[in-house]
Amino acid sequence: MKKANMLLAALCAVGMTASLFGCSSGQAQGGDTQPQASAAPAADAASAPQREQIVVGFSNWSRSFEFYVDLEKGMQEVADAQGVKLITQDPNGDLAAQTKQVEDFITQGVDGIVLCPIDSNAAVTEAETINQAGIPLVTTDIAVAGGDVASHIASDNTLGGQLAAEFIGGQLGGTGKVALINNPTITSLIERETGFTDTMAQKYPDIEIVAVQSGESKREKGLSVMENILQSNPDVQGVFAVNDMMGLGALQAVQAAQRDDIVIVGFDATEEAVKYIKEGSALKASVAQNPVELGKTTMETMLKVIAGEQVEKNIPVPVELVTAGNA
Repeated sequence: MKKANMLLAALCAVGMTASLFGCSSGQAQGGDTQPQASAAPAADAASAPQREQIVVGFSNWSRSFEFYVDLEKGMQEVADAQGVKLITQDPNGDLAAQTKQVEDFITQGVDGIVLCPIDSNAAVTEAETINQAGIPLVTTDIAVAGGDVASHIASDNTLGGQLAAEFIGGQLGGTGKVALINNPTITSLIERETGFTDTMAQKYPDIEIVAVQSGESKREKGLSVMENILQSNPDVQGVFAVNDMMGLGALQAVQAAQRDDIVIVGFDATEEAVKYIKEGSALKASVAQNPVELGKTTMETMLKVIAGEQVEKNIPVPVELVTAGNA
């Protein structure tokens, strides 16, 4: 009874902030065109250990990315404010490590699990394992391709891709050749790519996408991919990298080739990327997310899910374009 009263008090404090995001009108993630209300599954109280404090397990993607450090910070702020114990693990981009972390959370009998999947398709097994344990599951930033997920909270990645296309299209005057550095294993990055390619096709038919290569979300891979693109398409004029790590790698290749005329747009608006944008480098813009708010919304939603309340199936968080003019 004490735990139920504590959860009710926490949710009262969370409700005002969470309701702001429940009314967001951005495009839903994972292919849905409208967010659908979902009855949140509650953890199996009979099998969970009895304790006074709510415990949530969170398997992040990697703390080597500034974005995920800030996302974790937002989650921890809400957890601290509501007296919730947040157990955070960092698999550092390793799927096997994340699977082990999920198994550990289940063994500990946590009240809820938040997952930022290393691989959207491979994580289906993890999601199904969590479902079988009767523990509520929420995903953040990256969606899982299956299983029963109570809610997915993410930046409006499709809009971000659209903003990148519009910026490059404007810079090139509506004509030219561009390249795309992607990562087709992660749903959020696929959504950025889709927003970019769809907008290019609809608004800039005279701009040709001459190369699409995966940079695997790594800086060094972004560098090598961009070197290959410059060799095979020396007349390329614009590049969209679906995250800043790959964008910064592309920038290194462009600078080494003395091709500062190329327009590069990244995604994440990391501190280093913004520095280069301000300096007037070939990296001209980056789509900014708000990872701290994303983390807060994720934790607020998780608390509602644990209580068995209805939550939106998809909760988009707005993004904006950072350029030299507003950095």
